[in-house]
Amino acid sequence: MGIKARRVTVTCQKCYNPKIITMKKKTKKTAVITGAVFAVFAIVFIIFQMRSPVLIVTDMAFIPLYGDERIRDKSLRSSLVLFRPVKTVIIANDAGDDIVLIAINDISSRPHCVIFPLRFAHSARQYREQNPLVPVIILGNRYEENFIISALGGNANDYYIYTTDVHAEFHRVGLIAAALDMNKNGRIAVFMENNLQTQVRETFSNALNSGNSSPQAVFYSSFSSFSGSQDFSCVILAGTGSEYMDRESDIPVIIFTWIDPDLLSSGFILVIDDSPWAQTVQAVRMASQKMPSGRILSEFTFLKSRNADIGTLRKM
Repeated sequence: MGIKARRVTVTCQKCYNPKIITMKKKTKKTAVITGAVFAVFAIVFIIFQMRSPVLIVTDMAFIPLYGDERIRDKSLRSSLVLFRPVKTVIIANDAGDDIVLIAINDISSRPHCVIFPLRFAHSARQYREQNPLVPVIILGNRYEENFIISALGGNANDYYIYTTDVHAEFHRVGLIAAALDMNKNGRIAVFMENNLQTQVRETFSNALNSGNSSPQAVFYSSFSSFSGSQDFSCVILAGTGSEYMDRESDIPVIIFTWIDPDLLSSGFILVIDDSPWAQTVQAVRMASQKMPSGRILSEFTFLKSRNADIGTLRKM
């Protein structure tokens, strides 16, 4: 009588552990996902670097005023929004037009577009003549369009000319000044050059008195006419009255400037910036839409201050 063999399976707990196998599978899956994500980011980065850059022309004298770190920060943000590199072309203060063109071509022979502040109008004309296929953007800030066209030699057809939307920004400033007055029906000191007053005085005054309070705007075209003896609930510096910056103010101060906010005293609560870096994204998008002219909003930067409730102002 034969003996029937019986198969016996012995499981070694050290050799087979479902938890270890599951962990290994999860680790492998995580590694695959991480590798895929890294590959995607690498491809996106390569595509980003290959895209033609946006170039912004400026001079060395402007850098300390605006702040080198601030330029890098704003350029990076604009690059991410536009998904193409935004680079600054820094020119020596006394450089001629030929040096400006060489500096631009050194960075890119075929940029997506080149942004010129109005003070480089002559260089922009020469660049446009030599590079007719590259869009040239002129930022005229608060100058009137006729003045800009004149600076370009009377020909506006070859450029994208964008100016600052002064009516929109002074409307906002009027609302903010009224909020700072806090229904005291007080006075707002406004330092504003005569040409700008002609454009926006009515817009500002209407916004200032659009609420329940009715503060009075007192306009000064120069600091010499300012006595400082009156009680003001707010001071606005728009192109003139820079001497007020030397004062340690207990009154909230709003300033239209490119100056680095870190250089301002604690009395300043709001910086309104219409520099090329503040307007890059809007300008490039408008040029991409083939808009030959238009108006661009300034960038409003609220600063920490003991003189105002910044949180309330931001909501406005």
